[in-house]
Amino acid sequence: MKRIGIIFFLLFIFFTPRLYGQVDSLSERLLYNWTINPFDLNPDYSDLDTILNEFQHFNPLLRNTISNNYLGNLGTAAQSKIYFDRRKNESGFLFSEPYSVYFHLPYEQRYFNTKRQFTLLNYSSGGPREESEQAVGILHTQNVTKDFNVGIDYDLISSAGRYQNQKTQIHGATIFSSFKWKGYRVHGNYTINKVSNEENGGIDSLQYLGSKEYQREQTIPVKLKDASFKMQSSNFYLLQEFRFGSYDEIAKNEDNTNVIIPEVPTEPKAKNKPLVKNKVANKNSKSLTSRRPISAEREEIGKSEETSSDTIIAEIEEVNKVEQSILNPFQQTGFSVSHELIFNKDYRKYSDSNIDEDFYSNLDTLINSSKTMDAVFQNRFGNRLSAHYRYIDLFSVRFSYYNEQMDYEYNIIPDTLFKFDLDNQPKDTVISRYLLRDYSNNNLSFYFHSFLFKRILIEAYSEYYLNGYKRADSHLNLLLGLRLFEETWIDFKGEYRNQRPNYFYEHFMSNHFQWDNKNLIRQEEWDGDVIIRNDNYRFEFSAGYSQITGHIFLDTSAKVHQYGKQINIFSARLKKQFTLGPFHSTTRFVYQKSTNDSLLSLPENNLYQSLYYEKLFHFSSTGGELKMQAGLDYHYSSNYMADAYMPVTGLFYRQYDQNIDDYHCLDIFINFAIKRARLYLIYNYLNSALNDSYYFTAPSYPAPPAVFKFGVSWTFYD
Repeated sequence: MKRIGIIFFLLFIFFTPRLYGQVDSLSERLLYNWTINPFDLNPDYSDLDTILNEFQHFNPLLRNTISNNYLGNLGTAAQSKIYFDRRKNESGFLFSEPYSVYFHLPYEQRYFNTKRQFTLLNYSSGGPREESEQAVGILHTQNVTKDFNVGIDYDLISSAGRYQNQKTQIHGATIFSSFKWKGYRVHGNYTINKVSNEENGGIDSLQYLGSKEYQREQTIPVKLKDASFKMQSSNFYLLQEFRFGSYDEIAKNEDNTNVIIPEVPTEPKAKNKPLVKNKVANKNSKSLTSRRPISAEREEIGKSEETSSDTIIAEIEEVNKVEQSILNPFQQTGFSVSHELIFNKDYRKYSDSNIDEDFYSNLDTLINSSKTMDAVFQNRFGNRLSAHYRYIDLFSVRFSYYNEQMDYEYNIIPDTLFKFDLDNQPKDTVISRYLLRDYSNNNLSFYFHSFLFKRILIEAYSEYYLNGYKRADSHLNLLLGLRLFEETWIDFKGEYRNQRPNYFYEHFMSNHFQWDNKNLIRQEEWDGDVIIRNDNYRFEFSAGYSQITGHIFLDTSAKVHQYGKQINIFSARLKKQFTLGPFHSTTRFVYQKSTNDSLLSLPENNLYQSLYYEKLFHFSSTGGELKMQAGLDYHYSSNYMADAYMPVTGLFYRQYDQNIDDYHCLDIFINFAIKRARLYLIYNYLNSALNDSYYFTAPSYPAPPAVFKFGVSWTFYD
């Protein structure tokens, strides 16, 4: 673990002199960033990652959803307890879904335009040395020319584990670039995610908790002692678009400096849901025809060569608080054509040199009776051609044709082995890996967007697969947004999915699992939501209903099972922020109810509550400022029969042996921000220290004990 700290320090020293050497010549220039909307390929602008609110949530699980079913350790498999949040981080590879929350995902990639080098360094650590959790993040980007940017983004998550055989290590690295010249633009990124984790299967018995004989967690017996797995996801994404006719350059301020004010998204964007939700939620959602450059009376960004990088970042954040006057640098009325290239290569390898343990006694042994070395692979190569027509942000339509080549591979018993007794086969038996099947899938899709009278937003997306494994798969998404008052919106959302089950639900084999499910029916799901939000009062309420037919899950034996009848889910959400002088409150509450708890069990009540005191300190002697937040975070989930985790496949499955009691987590934290540095200090699970109780984040996986953690983030913009 010391090496991580040393690497962080060396990188800190490496970047600092290079950045400060650019202050004088680039001080007037501006930074902004965006993601690509996968439906209309327009940029969705976002704010700089310099805010202090909820900075203490260094764990990706806390940023993804308010409640998780996970293995208690940073970097372990996770499943959101909120049903409608489970699609937020889809990786496209079934066996990496429980870990995708930690991944760099191509469709979430941020692109930058910065006339100065920009670097963001993050470091977090917690727990005693032998159990410590650490996270390191490095983002660096710079412009080669005015419209050509390159950057690199790297994250490392590492945990020693509180119990035996529980170490985790996850690397995520991305190289990204963007280029624009008149009507032509290119975006590209190459991402590698690597996971190298140990698997202990959970503690061997709940009776060890609280026992005087096993006061240290490292001495408690676990179910697996030699099991581990490796996973890798490699992704390449390239977008090219050419827009015909005239186009609008970036607006100029009165002093002829570039003016781009980034929008602040209300929540992370989901891959498979229309991103118009963010457009509706962003401040006033005004038409671009009513937007204008910032007036001279407003704070101007990058006006003077004496302006410091600290002031620039502060001014960007301040401007984000006022009515947003966004001018899209790619804004255009007219036609365009685009091409997207998508390549994904994924694999998971599981190994255990000792399968004589009791854990395997209830599992089959199909290939090797002395050890397990399973592997499963998936490759995708896709191309999408699209034709667009846009009328600024008032109207947009897009037609697309998409082709993908899919390859699936996994372990399989060689034909010669069927002649022998599998239990008595030689230990050096060669396990063959065959290319089982490859498919070519083709689909057509259509996207429509219209913003009428500054009050009515209509958005629709549909796709249909013409052939291949996914033949007849369809997806329809509709949204109608109505502005009731200046700050109040009501949205009506509907979504329909009809799809063939994932290939690995139909066909799979490893040393301990085998299925060939040829009779699975198509999965069908209807979703409907009503959302009411008021930005002025920082309030949002939504109610949703879902009807699922052909629900697929892993049963108590961790094998694929399908329920052919309907399961209905009702959900209600409430978000509210409240401020009274220096006191602040953030509330997020989710109620959900499944009509079939035995097959799809969900905690009914889920709550995140944050209360904190905020103070800005001024130092007259130095002219400096220090912003501080001190408060409490509370997470709660009601009791339910949670899914268990199967280390061999890396997937969650149904179990009925351990009911997860009401989950409580109380944290006390302090956040600081001074110039470009942010720091958090947090004490997790204060309630466990006070009442000496044990909570579970998943069956057989106890929640972490009370522990102190800290983290720092440093921004360089010079």
